[in-house]
Amino acid sequence: MRAELGSGRLRSSALAMVALLSALASASVGCDTDAYCFQNCEVSASSVGGAGGEGQGGGGGQGTTGTFAGGGAEDCGDTQSSLENCGACGKKCEPFGAVPICVEGECQILSCLDGLYDIDDDASLPDGQKTGCEYACPVAAADVGPELCDGIDNDCDGLVDVADPSLVAAPAALCNTTPGTPCASTVVACEAGSWVCHYAPEVELVAGIVRDNETLCDGLDGNCDGSVDEWFGDLGTVCADQGFGPCRDFGVVVCNPANPNTTTCDLSAPPDPGQPMPELCNDVDDDCNGLVDDALPPAAFDMVPIPGGAGVLVDRYEASRPDATMSAPGIVEAVACSSGMVLPWTGGGYEEASAACAARGVGYRLCTASELELACRGASDLDYPYGDTYQAMSCNGVDAGLGMVAATGSFAACTTSAASMADSAFDLSGNVVEWTATQTNAASTPGRIFQLHGGSYLSPTLGLACTIELAPRALEGALLPNIGFRCCKDP
Repeated sequence: MRAELGSGRLRSSALAMVALLSALASASVGCDTDAYCFQNCEVSASSVGGAGGEGQGGGGGQGTTGTFAGGGAEDCGDTQSSLENCGACGKKCEPFGAVPICVEGECQILSCLDGLYDIDDDASLPDGQKTGCEYACPVAAADVGPELCDGIDNDCDGLVDVADPSLVAAPAALCNTTPGTPCASTVVACEAGSWVCHYAPEVELVAGIVRDNETLCDGLDGNCDGSVDEWFGDLGTVCADQGFGPCRDFGVVVCNPANPNTTTCDLSAPPDPGQPMPELCNDVDDDCNGLVDDALPPAAFDMVPIPGGAGVLVDRYEASRPDATMSAPGIVEAVACSSGMVLPWTGGGYEEASAACAARGVGYRLCTASELELACRGASDLDYPYGDTYQAMSCNGVDAGLGMVAATGSFAACTTSAASMADSAFDLSGNVVEWTATQTNAASTPGRIFQLHGGSYLSPTLGLACTIELAPRALEGALLPNIGFRCCKDP
């Protein structure tokens, strides 16, 4: 009985071993899990969901995340966090260029490998379109920073320069944007990897930079410094053409429309230039020939005939300098003039007076004492120019109270008698005593003494008469403020 029992046990053990080997052989035919399959692991379509045998195999039942070949349920372990079976058996989590992580069955990027970046946000893309860390940034990790205008993707977001909204703004002082100038409209732009200043056409540039000094005279602030055309210093100044005297046309310096690098004289504004006139004794180039008081005609000198003087002419007024005015005696001494309402020529010696008369031309000379006496007495042969009776206020003597030289002809009553006022002379009594060509001694230069005529603003009654028995005289070199002269002309 023990032997049977023993032989029965052996037979049962053998049958069990056969069944185990048979089961292993059956399982190896359709296994699709690496943990259990060592060769021929391809899963055939015919084996998936096949009819199961008796017992626990059942009829093609589902496993945890897959199906056993031959109808048994497959168990591939954790599909919620496994990188090998992320979300499903055999679904590997291996995004490109990344350190992966499987979170609740979804393959995600934990981090990108050095130099690679996920710029399309894999997490937002559906399966099949995920690219991982697809962007290889040209900037080393240590150099990644804010986006600059340099043609490089500095912040590794796949956007370069102006394409990147996070581009750092240009330096504040990069371009000239001075308010109130043409630079106020300057546009700053990032182009071809560098900042560029786009200035208005009115701005003057050199190599893209605003000039320090303007080169164009155009009425614009070309260098944006708040001043217009300041480098053209003559703008607005008075200018003239090449004419002479009153024929010269004056204008204003303006920008040259024909050449904006220069200025020009605008002669269009009034007054218009004068026309050539006969030359007068007035320190003006009246005939516009470039010469002042040259070749003066007889009409340039206001002269009247001396009554009883055999055709000799005498100046109507005391001699004056060409540039004399009512308030200044002048300084030009080229020639003696005969003009009314100007201060007479005083303070000169005999030679100066004689030369000034001779400068008028042939026949002009200093008057003699007798010629001035005749002229003073006039056609009516009077003791004073105005009559035979002394009148204190008629001529500029000491009694008139002025105490200084007056403008020629300003004492209207101090005129000589003549057939008409056109032939009358002024101030032959008083104002300034006058040199004559009458020498009263026999000495030679410089010791000559010459008679004076007519008295001055310093003379009393007797010194103002036309005829004086003891006439005043002076050494030829005397320079006094009350001594003047007048000229005569031979017929």
